[in-house]
Amino acid sequence: MTCSDLKVKMHGKVSVWPKSQVVIPKDVRDLLNIKPGDDLMIITKWDMAIAMIKADDVPKFLQYIKSELEQ
Repeated sequence: MTCSDLKVKMHGKVSVWPKSQVVIPKDVRDLLNIKPGDDLMIITKWDMAIAMIKADDVPKFLQYIKSELEQ
């Protein structure tokens, strides 16, 4: 199974700054319509960060996951 099979796209790497800040690349901010002041939710599994999603999009994301599991 490849990343494209999973509809996953890699957007490059980011660095953690001294104050534990991370800059989200511009192409990702544009793709996800992330604006200053938006709240983001971090989702983890297996003690690894696997997703960052806009808090407003969580219900839609959970519905998508549910529909994928039902297939």
